[in-house]
Amino acid sequence: MKIIAHRSGPTLYPEQTIHSAREALRLGADMVEIDVRMTRDARIAISHDQNLSRVFGADLFVNDITAEQFLAQRHQEDRSFSSHLLEDYFRCGIFPLLIHVKETAAIAPMLALIDQYGCAEKVTLGVAEIDSVHVIRAHDPRIGILSFAKHVEDTEGFIAAGVDYVRLWEGWLTQERVQLVKESPAQLWVMSGHTDGYPVGEPGEEGLQKILSFQPDGVLINDVRRLK
Repeated sequence: MKIIAHRSGPTLYPEQTIHSAREALRLGADMVEIDVRMTRDARIAISHDQNLSRVFGADLFVNDITAEQFLAQRHQEDRSFSSHLLEDYFRCGIFPLLIHVKETAAIAPMLALIDQYGCAEKVTLGVAEIDSVHVIRAHDPRIGILSFAKHVEDTEGFIAAGVDYVRLWEGWLTQERVQLVKESPAQLWVMSGHTDGYPVGEPGEEGLQKILSFQPDGVLINDVRRLK
């Protein structure tokens, strides 16, 4: 089972930073997950939220600012940590990498960046649109593709499109849905938390045991030590 550090494993360091990613890999993560959006000048920024208020304390939207303005942001949690562009992770060798593509418009420049760094076999792209599966597969079949379907009813469509991995939320887990994925060529990855009052990536102990009982191929979790 793959242990995937959700938002780069924000346990000892702020979320989605080089430090948190390296620490997660040191602690045993098999893969690091990040979220990406596009800046006004078409650079790929690492940010879960469109608005930077929660993480950086700035009422700015990623799409409205340049990469230079984005890189000037500092984490509220610890001002010594800065924001990152996707290429920062590539340059630092943070692999294997699961990239949650928050905006379809980011796919083309991101694929160009993957080509530039020659890392197609080291990345998996998580997408929410079935059309994106076909675009990525046509560009380079070596790139892994994960279904980040917004609705559980879309799971079959993503499987039919040929994704390598299917993400199910912890709250979506039923024997029928798990069986659907397991009978397909795709692997089952589970996003922990976001149920019974627990934050995304931080499941309760009962929830974690429920996830493990379904024997998934991968689990996304903040603190990777909980699965070691």
